[in-house]
Amino acid sequence: MKHGLHFFARSDLTTAIQDFTAVIREDPSNAQARLYRGRTYAKQQQYRNAIQDLAAAIHLDPSCWLAFYYRGCILQEIDPKRALQDFSVSVLINDTQENFCSFLHRGIIYSKQCQWSLAICDFESVIALNSSVIFAYLTIGLILLLHLDQYYEAIRQFTNAIKIDPLNVQAYLCRAQAYHKIHNLPNAVKDINRAIHLYPNKSQLLILRGQYLMEWKKYELASLCIHQLAEMDEESFKSQPVQQALIQSFCQNHNKAIESLHEATATQPEPSMFVLLGKIQMKAEKTKDAVESFKQAIMLLMTPAKILPNTFEAAEMYYLMGLCYMEQSNLLQARDAFSMAIRLHSSYPDAFYQRGLCRMQLRQAKCIRDFNRTLALCPSHFQAYMSRAAYYGSKGRYSKAIMNCNEAIKILPNSVRAYFYRGTLKYQNKTFKAAIEDLSKVIDLNKTCFFAYYNRAICYHQIKNFRKALKDYGILILHELSKEIVFKVLINRGLLYMELGDYANACEDFKEAALLSPDDSQIFQAIGICYHRLKEFEEAVRSFNQVLKLEPISLDAYVGRGNSYMENGHEAGLKLAQKDFLKAIHLNPMCVKARICLAYNLQALGKLQRAWNQFTVAISIDPKCHAAYDGRASVCLQMGETFAALQDTNAALKLTITAPLLTNRGVIHQLMGYLSCAMKDYQQAISVDPNYALAYFSAANIYFHNRQFSQAYCYYSKVLKLEPRNESAIMNRAITNTILKNFEEAKEDFEKAVCLSPFSAAVYFNRANFYNGLNQYELAEKDISTALSIQPNDAFMYRLRADIRAKLGFNKEAVEDYKQAISIQEQIDCM
Repeated sequence: MKHGLHFFARSDLTTAIQDFTAVIREDPSNAQARLYRGRTYAKQQQYRNAIQDLAAAIHLDPSCWLAFYYRGCILQEIDPKRALQDFSVSVLINDTQENFCSFLHRGIIYSKQCQWSLAICDFESVIALNSSVIFAYLTIGLILLLHLDQYYEAIRQFTNAIKIDPLNVQAYLCRAQAYHKIHNLPNAVKDINRAIHLYPNKSQLLILRGQYLMEWKKYELASLCIHQLAEMDEESFKSQPVQQALIQSFCQNHNKAIESLHEATATQPEPSMFVLLGKIQMKAEKTKDAVESFKQAIMLLMTPAKILPNTFEAAEMYYLMGLCYMEQSNLLQARDAFSMAIRLHSSYPDAFYQRGLCRMQLRQAKCIRDFNRTLALCPSHFQAYMSRAAYYGSKGRYSKAIMNCNEAIKILPNSVRAYFYRGTLKYQNKTFKAAIEDLSKVIDLNKTCFFAYYNRAICYHQIKNFRKALKDYGILILHELSKEIVFKVLINRGLLYMELGDYANACEDFKEAALLSPDDSQIFQAIGICYHRLKEFEEAVRSFNQVLKLEPISLDAYVGRGNSYMENGHEAGLKLAQKDFLKAIHLNPMCVKARICLAYNLQALGKLQRAWNQFTVAISIDPKCHAAYDGRASVCLQMGETFAALQDTNAALKLTITAPLLTNRGVIHQLMGYLSCAMKDYQQAISVDPNYALAYFSAANIYFHNRQFSQAYCYYSKVLKLEPRNESAIMNRAITNTILKNFEEAKEDFEKAVCLSPFSAAVYFNRANFYNGLNQYELAEKDISTALSIQPNDAFMYRLRADIRAKLGFNKEAVEDYKQAISIQEQIDCM
């Protein structure tokens, strides 16, 4: 046995076999002799004898993992299933480092069977047992790169292989391809350069580097690569004009490629040469020349009887001619060329598809038949589904368009275009949440698809998810996009801010938009509205002035400027406002908005009858204008015509039910003494709009009047939750707390009221009463004195201070206050 092992080790296979045979003859149950004779037969490629010996070794010693391993190696090509079983048993018996090859070979078989996850597991086991096996790293990397699209993990595996063997060209080449997949062209080129450094005479490496440099838009370096390639075998390039033309075309040197092919067609006029020439001319955007080349090819292909053969080659020529005509916008000629291609080769899906596009651009309904025929011939034709979706979308049949996008996505599950178009269709179909899902998928696939952010922001706006809409608009603004997109984003975000009531930010966006489009009057109109809401009335007037410079007959600008003038509060402003409203009415006597504003202007000037007339005219123009009824009601109320005011308010409420209108009717009922009706109106207003503070305040006042102080306290508190700076509600709650003997809360409310209205005599007067009730006369005297300094001619306050001073023992001062109170009262009585 030792003699045989010696010759086996020295590769003297014949002698080794003789020795192992002698051992087996003496001891037929010697498993080791069977194992080594089987291995020796395998080396001599006597596989049948080898398998018999290895099977005998396994039979004699079932724990012989080497026998299973070597038999698996022999069987892996002819019987992979049995080979897998042998390798699996081998690793089951021995899964240590000395048997890592079993994992390696089993991984290779799994790879051939496309069982990628199992193959990766085995190669990872190889690495765990022997980390220096480069083949395992490379194979895992290739599986991840070519089959699982896990490019970053593939790069990591190739990098590990390079760390072990920095001179391994295959590792560099594979990593370059992985970098190319993730569009990391600089690193891809670096790895190709390293491979070229190791093997400088490999022409394919130079071609690959040229391709990557082209994609990286390093045209000069790419051209240099091709020139280097040409210099490596210059004569062969001269003898192969087609290859030379292809290389020049690859370098974007289309003119040189065309020149090379012209020379070739002069000496070798073959249809294929003219077709190639035409294709390169198409790349060079010389479509007219390309058409002539294809015509030459067709002439050469014709039989002596001037008949074209029904072959794909002939059909392709017409197909390419059709593409050229489409580039030239000669749609009728393109359609005829595609029809000819279909006649020559009836199962040409791309020809049907392109003819469908022509017909769609020509607004011919037959286009849908062509798309259907394309899909019948090629069910995986992505473009046909997308074009059919576009056709149905243009007809408003959004559901059918979405179904076609669904089919397109089944073909290309990561198509940005398909998800984007489906998202826009869902938006058109008003299924905004579904549209957001698709647009989010687009963004996941392509972070730089800014139209997806824009459309998603619009969808978020539609479903009132303002925070996310603002986030998407913000992302767009951060990037350097075209002026048109930035302009639209600023306008949309400004409108969103206005909807949120954030007029300051809205104004900033509109001002930025105005810089991009200084002649757009609508933007300045929006800026004016924002300034008006921000109570910056002078700026609002300037903005409306700009609108009128750009559009002198803008009714909205006159009305907006008039309202801004009115807010100034002085008579001159009211007069200027009146001029603007009259100008708007002069331009359009049927402008209801201008008449209503003029009516309020006249009301502010005290011209109640004229104001009433304007509201009446507005109602006659638009009997469904609830604002006109509401305005006339306010004038009637001011004129003392409460019943007329009630009728107008009821008329407005028949048109629309709003919290302000219900509250106004409640006020009228309250003035008429119908407190129960008033309370009913206030409660209904609260149910319509739970955040309308005036309804709570008015209801609280009725509760206070009815001495229902606990309810009054609750309602005043609700007012202050909605409007924390409402001084009237704070004052009334302070008085209510005083009555309810909630003295600490009352004191806090009085302090807030003083902070909000430090020059209100009523605040100090009421707090003086509060301190007087608590017998805190010094504080009461201080507050009533402050109230008198603000409002010095109030007899009642002098009388109160006299009472307080008398309690403090200041009798002389109290007498003087009583006298002053009597004097003021006598003056009032005389008047």
